[in-house]
Amino acid sequence: MDLDSIVGHSEIKEHIKSSIKNNRVNHAYIFDGPDGIGKMTLARAFAKTLNCEEGGTEACGRCTSCRTFDEDNNPDVIYVTHKSSVISVDDVRDQIVKNLALKPYKNRYKIFVIPDAHKMNEAAQNAFLKSLEEPPDYGIFILLSENYNNFLVTVLSRCILFKLKPLPYDTVADHLINKEGIDSEQARLYAGYSMGNIGRAKMLMDSPQFRDIRDKAAKTAAELESADMTKLYDIIDEIKAYIKEDKQILDTILENIYMIYRDALVYIKTGDEQRLIQSDKLSDVFFIADTASGSSLIKRCEAIEDTRVKLRNNGNVQLLLETLFFKIKEK
Repeated sequence: MDLDSIVGHSEIKEHIKSSIKNNRVNHAYIFDGPDGIGKMTLARAFAKTLNCEEGGTEACGRCTSCRTFDEDNNPDVIYVTHKSSVISVDDVRDQIVKNLALKPYKNRYKIFVIPDAHKMNEAAQNAFLKSLEEPPDYGIFILLSENYNNFLVTVLSRCILFKLKPLPYDTVADHLINKEGIDSEQARLYAGYSMGNIGRAKMLMDSPQFRDIRDKAAKTAAELESADMTKLYDIIDEIKAYIKEDKQILDTILENIYMIYRDALVYIKTGDEQRLIQSDKLSDVFFIADTASGSSLIKRCEAIEDTRVKLRNNGNVQLLLETLFFKIKEK
């Protein structure tokens, strides 16, 4: 993997190349964004390029450093790990502070890649800060984060922050077709759910559970159209039994119902099947488009988004589903 082969994130790649070309590499970087957005891919390409013996803005792939890197056997690239839910002060001292005191084995830089860096507790960040304040010339830190706001101001101020943005829908779809080998219909589907995140799209492609959840969501959306009050509570009971108290599964069900409503709304407004994401659920989409108005679908989507926010804030599942379904049944 080299910088040029990475999909998207052009501004970040150009900044990295420019810093290498002009010998203005900083000692610490934060790559921030959701899981699967490409943080580790960028970090690995950056680390490989920094220690490439050719010294260019792209790794040559042929030198000893590049070859050992590709074999995950480069002694001067260290991946910081943690066993608990946080990165502790002991993790920092044992894996960063002690290793930083030793010069690189062979390469120009000793590079520390820190996945889940946002999970460093305050004590760990203060221990890390000592290395960050006066690093040796060879020390480089690449922090991978899902929430840069978790960092102390003193840590944040000493790092260059890159915020990884979602990729355009077409970029994700093209990648899935050209690199993952799926057909255009499936690519449109998974790109639609990807939120601009190739890693998320690939994860969903490989998930039998996701396919089952989509079927459950489509069935639920269709049943709600004609459900009376008794049936409505039966649907709630069925969903609660299905999710087994796993709120993440419920969130995914709600996301899928939202996407069904989105497609129904698009079909009402355009009549163009090619614009629909749920290409394998067209009978459900057309049924809802025939029974619901455009204005009611917009309200339903807003209600689902409100419910998902409250769910993430630990809202009561029974009450949230009751309120949501009552709103969906409003004419």
